[in-house]
Amino acid sequence: MGRFNKNSISAKNVQTIFNFLKLSLAFLVAILIVVVVIFLCADEPFSTMHYFFLSPFDSVRHMGNIIENATPVLFTGVATCLLFSAGDVTLAGEGAVYFGGFVASAVAVSLPIQNDALKIIALLIGALVGILIAVLPAFVQNKFKVDSFVFSLLFNYVLLYIGSYFLNYKLHDYSYKSGTATAPFPEFAVLHSLIPKTSVNVGFFIGLLLAVGAWVFSNKTKWGYEAKLLRSNPHFAKYVGVNVVKISLIAAALGGFVAALGGGVEILGKAPRFSWTALPGYGWDGFMVATLAYYNPILVPFAALFLGYLRTGANIMNLYSNIPLELISAIQAVMILLIASKAMLNKSQQRMIEKQTRLRAQQEEKSGEGA
Repeated sequence: MGRFNKNSISAKNVQTIFNFLKLSLAFLVAILIVVVVIFLCADEPFSTMHYFFLSPFDSVRHMGNIIENATPVLFTGVATCLLFSAGDVTLAGEGAVYFGGFVASAVAVSLPIQNDALKIIALLIGALVGILIAVLPAFVQNKFKVDSFVFSLLFNYVLLYIGSYFLNYKLHDYSYKSGTATAPFPEFAVLHSLIPKTSVNVGFFIGLLLAVGAWVFSNKTKWGYEAKLLRSNPHFAKYVGVNVVKISLIAAALGGFVAALGGGVEILGKAPRFSWTALPGYGWDGFMVATLAYYNPILVPFAALFLGYLRTGANIMNLYSNIPLELISAIQAVMILLIASKAMLNKSQQRMIEKQTRLRAQQEEKSGEGA
């Protein structure tokens, strides 16, 4: 049996290997597209490539910008992994990140607290509201058989209109002449920068801890195991006694909490006041990051930092060259298509699984003869 373990590869490990190959291929194709577009469109292609690929690392400020861009999608990427962990397809993360930021802001400008407890209370209340936002689509799907994807997509705009109403008629600072916004955040509500000339704050490290916590939930707890079982085989999960409604609501609650906390961290860590008049799009970015990480929370920070690197490089490139920012949107779309494609490398993966299956069968036969 020792030879069996040493010389053969399980189907799960084969899947892991090919996921890594697929991810690497997607990154290489994306980088190749960047190079081709730069050479076709840029006036000075070599300088432009330097701006895109190397400038994000040429100063502490630029490296801080990578973390800045990665932080909100780190939260929503982890949230998406949790929201999808029980098999539900929901976009509640987008509404949760918006409304979590709004509620945290409303608390910050309303409570008369003159110490650092203000930011903690604001973030926690915003995150708790995120639980309600994410649980509602899951509850409606289980109770009334309404598709959670459609419900959450429409409900996000309901949340936007509710937030816009309160922002315009209850919290609007009329002394602010540059748009619709709340009063400035008090000093005690602000998440202060850890790196000069950047907005990097403690929120990034909170996101890392949440990624680890989400991985522990998914891989080391009974609820996480039941969520995986429910996602992979709902009928079998029901047959063995998994409480489908309970697990679905738990996954939604955890995902909503993380997404809304990310919205609060983003707004209190970057903006002097709340002024979001549209959905920020971080929920969609989280969906993309979770896809890049193959819905493994422990890989989400790496995918988020890669996306932060791409966006930082694109911003610098756009500043010093004639290449538009829309290039990054095209690259992201290509990566998602390649990674999500079940056909890419599928034949090679299947052949490897069959080969390893035959190898294990031969080794078991030899072991049986030896016994």
